[in-house]
Amino acid sequence: MGKAYTAPEVLSEVKDESSRRALELGLAAGKVIVAEPSEAELQQVAKVAKSLGELGRLSTTDVRLLGIAYSLIKKGFKVVVVSDDRSVQNVALKLGAKVMGVKRASLRRPRRYVYVCPACGAVFNKPGICPKCGVAQLKRKKV
Repeated sequence: MGKAYTAPEVLSEVKDESSRRALELGLAAGKVIVAEPSEAELQQVAKVAKSLGELGRLSTTDVRLLGIAYSLIKKGFKVVVVSDDRSVQNVALKLGAKVMGVKRASLRRPRRYVYVCPACGAVFNKPGICPKCGVAQLKRKKV
Protein backbone atom coordinates (compact mmCIF):
# COMPACT_ATOMS: atom_id res chain seq x y z
CA MET A 1 0.00 0.00 0.00
CA GLY A 2 1.18 3.51 -0.78
CA LYS A 3 1.08 6.52 1.46
CA ALA A 4 -2.03 8.37 2.54
CA TYR A 5 -2.05 12.15 2.79
CA THR A 6 -4.22 14.26 5.03
CA ALA A 7 -4.57 17.79 6.37
CA PRO A 8 -3.83 18.82 9.98
CA GLU A 9 -7.52 19.63 10.54
CA VAL A 10 -8.45 15.99 10.00
CA LEU A 11 -6.33 14.90 12.95
CA SER A 12 -8.59 16.79 15.35
CA GLU A 13 -11.76 15.50 13.65
CA VAL A 14 -11.04 11.82 14.32
CA LYS A 15 -13.15 11.05 17.39
CA ASP A 16 -13.64 7.30 17.87
CA GLU A 17 -10.89 5.40 19.63
CA SER A 18 -10.21 2.72 17.00
CA SER A 19 -9.92 5.27 14.18
CA ARG A 20 -7.66 7.49 16.29
CA ARG A 21 -5.42 4.51 17.09
CA ALA A 22 -5.22 3.50 13.41
CA LEU A 23 -4.35 7.09 12.47
CA GLU A 24 -1.63 7.29 15.12
CA LEU A 25 -0.13 3.98 13.95
CA GLY A 26 -0.16 5.20 10.34
CA LEU A 27 1.54 8.45 11.34
CA ALA A 28 4.18 6.63 13.40
CA ALA A 29 4.90 4.19 10.56
CA GLY A 30 5.21 6.99 8.01
CA LYS A 31 2.24 5.68 6.03
CA VAL A 32 0.09 8.74 6.76
CA ILE A 33 1.61 12.09 5.82
CA VAL A 34 0.24 15.38 7.10
CA ALA A 35 0.56 17.98 4.34
CA GLU A 36 -0.35 21.60 3.69
CA PRO A 37 -1.62 22.83 0.31
CA SER A 38 -0.30 26.10 -1.09
CA GLU A 39 -2.49 29.16 -1.49
CA ALA A 40 -2.37 28.68 -5.28
CA GLU A 41 -3.63 25.10 -4.91
CA LEU A 42 -6.46 26.23 -2.62
CA GLN A 43 -7.42 28.89 -5.16
CA GLN A 44 -7.49 26.31 -7.96
CA VAL A 45 -9.73 24.02 -5.89
CA ALA A 46 -12.07 26.96 -5.17
CA LYS A 47 -12.15 27.86 -8.87
CA VAL A 48 -13.00 24.29 -9.91
CA ALA A 49 -15.58 23.90 -7.10
CA LYS A 50 -17.24 27.17 -8.11
CA SER A 51 -17.38 26.10 -11.78
CA LEU A 52 -19.21 22.92 -10.72
CA GLY A 53 -21.58 24.68 -8.33
CA GLU A 54 -20.00 22.92 -5.33
CA LEU A 55 -18.07 25.70 -3.56
CA GLY A 56 -20.75 26.46 -0.97
CA ARG A 57 -21.08 22.77 -0.12
CA LEU A 58 -17.41 22.14 0.78
CA SER A 59 -16.02 22.69 4.26
CA THR A 60 -12.66 24.35 4.82
CA THR A 61 -11.21 20.92 5.58
CA ASP A 62 -12.65 19.52 2.33
CA VAL A 63 -11.01 22.31 0.34
CA ARG A 64 -7.68 21.75 2.10
CA LEU A 65 -7.79 17.99 1.43
CA LEU A 66 -8.63 18.62 -2.22
CA GLY A 67 -5.75 21.12 -2.35
CA ILE A 68 -3.38 18.39 -1.15
CA ALA A 69 -4.77 16.01 -3.79
CA TYR A 70 -4.30 18.66 -6.48
CA SER A 71 -0.69 19.29 -5.38
CA LEU A 72 0.05 15.56 -5.74
CA ILE A 73 -1.67 15.41 -9.14
CA LYS A 74 0.47 18.34 -10.35
CA LYS A 75 3.57 16.38 -9.29
CA GLY A 76 2.49 13.42 -11.44
CA PHE A 77 1.12 11.15 -8.72
CA LYS A 78 -1.97 9.04 -9.33
CA VAL A 79 -4.35 10.16 -6.62
CA VAL A 80 -7.38 8.37 -5.22
CA VAL A 81 -9.63 10.47 -3.00
CA VAL A 82 -11.56 8.27 -0.58
CA SER A 83 -14.81 9.91 0.53
CA ASP A 84 -18.55 9.34 0.55
CA ASP A 85 -19.13 13.09 0.17
CA ARG A 86 -20.49 13.60 -3.37
CA SER A 87 -19.29 17.21 -3.53
CA VAL A 88 -15.74 16.16 -2.61
CA GLN A 89 -15.88 13.35 -5.19
CA ASN A 90 -17.19 15.72 -7.86
CA VAL A 91 -14.40 18.27 -7.40
CA ALA A 92 -11.74 15.56 -7.08
CA LEU A 93 -12.78 14.07 -10.42
CA LYS A 94 -12.62 17.46 -12.11
CA LEU A 95 -9.13 18.01 -10.65
CA GLY A 96 -7.98 14.73 -12.21
CA ALA A 97 -8.13 12.35 -9.25
CA LYS A 98 -9.87 9.01 -9.09
CA VAL A 99 -12.48 8.64 -6.36
CA MET A 100 -13.57 5.79 -4.16
CA GLY A 101 -16.53 5.71 -1.83
CA VAL A 102 -16.44 3.97 1.52
CA LYS A 103 -20.12 3.09 1.98
CA ARG A 104 -21.58 4.59 -1.21
CA ALA A 105 -20.88 4.09 -4.89
CA SER A 106 -18.50 6.60 -6.42
CA LEU A 107 -19.29 9.21 -9.04
CA ARG A 108 -18.04 8.25 -12.49
CA ARG A 109 -17.62 11.72 -13.97
CA PRO A 110 -17.84 15.32 -12.77
CA ARG A 111 -21.25 16.98 -12.72
CA ARG A 112 -22.23 20.65 -12.88
CA TYR A 113 -24.89 21.80 -10.41
CA VAL A 114 -27.09 24.83 -9.97
CA TYR A 115 -29.40 25.76 -7.10
CA VAL A 116 -33.06 26.41 -7.82
CA CYS A 117 -35.68 28.05 -5.66
CA PRO A 118 -38.69 25.70 -5.61
CA ALA A 119 -41.05 28.62 -4.95
CA CYS A 120 -40.11 31.19 -7.61
CA GLY A 121 -37.82 29.18 -9.91
CA ALA A 122 -34.83 31.52 -9.60
CA VAL A 123 -31.49 29.84 -10.38
CA PHE A 124 -28.26 30.41 -8.42
CA ASN A 125 -24.66 29.17 -8.56
CA LYS A 126 -24.30 28.47 -4.83
CA PRO A 127 -26.57 27.04 -2.14
CA GLY A 128 -28.51 29.13 0.30
CA ILE A 129 -31.80 30.90 0.82
CA CYS A 130 -33.48 32.58 -2.14
CA PRO A 131 -33.04 36.35 -1.72
CA LYS A 132 -36.26 36.92 -3.69
CA CYS A 133 -38.68 34.86 -1.62
CA GLY A 134 -36.77 33.39 1.35
CA VAL A 135 -37.16 29.70 0.50
CA ALA A 136 -34.24 27.23 0.74
CA GLN A 137 -32.75 26.41 -2.65
CA LEU A 138 -32.57 22.87 -4.02
CA LYS A 139 -29.48 21.38 -5.69
CA ARG A 140 -30.12 20.28 -9.28
CA LYS A 141 -27.87 18.79 -11.93
CA LYS A 142 -27.34 21.31 -14.74
CA VAL A 143 -28.55 19.92 -18.05
